Amino acid sequence: MSRGEGSTEAVEGDVPLDRLELEIMSWSGNLAAATARLLGWIGDYDRREGWKVWGVQSCSQWLSWKCGDSLHTAREKVRVARALPALPITAAAFTRGELSYSKVRAITRVACAGDDADWAETARHSTGAQLDRVVAGVKRVLDTDETGDARAAFERRRITTDDRDGGETMVTARLPHDMAETVRAAIEVIATRIIDEAAAGSGQSRRDVIAERGGMAAVRADALVHMAEQALATGPASAERGDVGRLQLVVDTETLAEIDTAARGDADTGECTLSDRRIAPTVARRWACDIRASVVIDHNGHGCDEGPQGRVLNRRLRRALHRRDHGMCRFPGCGTTNWLHAHHIVHWADGGSTDLANLVSLCGFHHRQIHEGGW
Repeated sequence: MSRGEGSTEAVEGDVPLDRLELEIMSWSGNLAAATARLLGWIGDYDRREGWKVWGVQSCSQWLSWKCGDSLHTAREKVRVARALPALPITAAAFTRGELSYSKVRAITRVACAGDDADWAETARHSTGAQLDRVVAGVKRVLDTDETGDARAAFERRRITTDDRDGGETMVTARLPHDMAETVRAAIEVIATRIIDEAAAGSGQSRRDVIAERGGMAAVRADALVHMAEQALATGPASAERGDVGRLQLVVDTETLAEIDTAARGDADTGECTLSDRRIAPTVARRWACDIRASVVIDHNGHGCDEGPQGRVLNRRLRRALHRRDHGMCRFPGCGTTNWLHAHHIVHWADGGSTDLANLVSLCGFHHRQIHEGGW
């Protein structure tokens, strides 16, 4: 079979690089031209609703069934095929193999007949990534007040959570641009404060602090959690008792005392849950140490904050701890002064008392290092 009939040709190791480059570009142009022709056929098939005779609901479903495309890929092909008749200059360049399918797909998200030539020219002189950024910027403008979508965007606002394997939950926020910018700005303010305080206390550079804490994305996640912790800590009087909102840590007190051993696989940990979600034993032990936004329930259903061995500090003791530790994290080299936890040196579940001699101030990051990081 000749190459023109669609065979593949093995590439020998001694083929010059300039020839390889030319072959790749040539085949990419041929592929673009073939894709343009394919989309023309798809557009005609969709317009004539040929897919209906197969009992499917749309042309994209037919493509997924008959041609093996994913539904997302099929929907994009149909969308582009429907848009191309209104963009003759882009379509012609696509047919000649001058524009890739990726570029044409981007153009059809924003172009109309009046600016078809401009978009085709922009695409010719842009990389695929550059064109995607330009299109995304234009689309953001088109999706704002000028098209009347601002109210619709507000009505679509929501936060959803999705529990994943590995002890993780995916939190997704869908917000109008102004609300999203408010959240982003607040996160950046707190993330900057976290980095600056850690750098000042340890003598490290800001870059080293960010690297130590897992990168800037991880620091922003910490900042978001700090925002939530601050809201709970300054909430109603019930926060002083550790009963805030729907947060409830449920773990048998005997199990809690065995967690250090159980975490090494020497015993059965039982089940630890936070607001009905299972959490790791070491995480439960940290929460039970001193986080006011939780309630620990023993196997009889009693709150473990009750009695002389209660885990949560009262205001007098918390003020005394703040004065003694100079209001900063006492982990060597840290010195963070915000969002501090009171860590029990000997955990109260192991018989440790909730008094000044058995407490030390730790920031949230180093409190996790102590309980989950093995320090």
